[in-house]
Amino acid sequence: MRTVKSFTTVAVALALALGPSGIAAAQSQGHDGHGAGAIKITLNDGVKWQGDQNMITGMTAIHGTMAANLDAIHNGTLPAEVAKGVAADVQKQVDFMVENCVLEPEVDEQFHIVLGEVMTGISALEAGEVETGAVTIVQALNAYGEHFEHPGWQNFN
Repeated sequence: MRTVKSFTTVAVALALALGPSGIAAAQSQGHDGHGAGAIKITLNDGVKWQGDQNMITGMTAIHGTMAANLDAIHNGTLPAEVAKGVAADVQKQVDFMVENCVLEPEVDEQFHIVLGEVMTGISALEAGEVETGAVTIVQALNAYGEHFEHPGWQNFN
């Protein structure tokens, strides 16, 4: 499992390094007023990017994991050990999407910006920084919903 996680980290980092876009460091007020970095993704000539079923499946699972734990995160009652389980669940989906990636290069470049931010959130959750990690993942999910076609997708408020 550690090898897969390391491979995923290297693959996402390489994709981010090769692409002309990156994750912006600009600060913004996000998810319920929590400050976090804004994600800079572009649209496909003004329209959302078309992904594949693997992307939709993985992102749906990550959204479900975060939604199931959102109340405890907001209330500050999600124990660090549970947060590590959330991180593992989200990482499993990131691994799935990277291993099964068949996206066109332009779509892949934009999607890897989202995945890079999700991985930043995973690292924070694993380190016990529950609010920071959760906000980072939720903001990445919202950016995904604004830039990728995903039937039935609902952003977090």
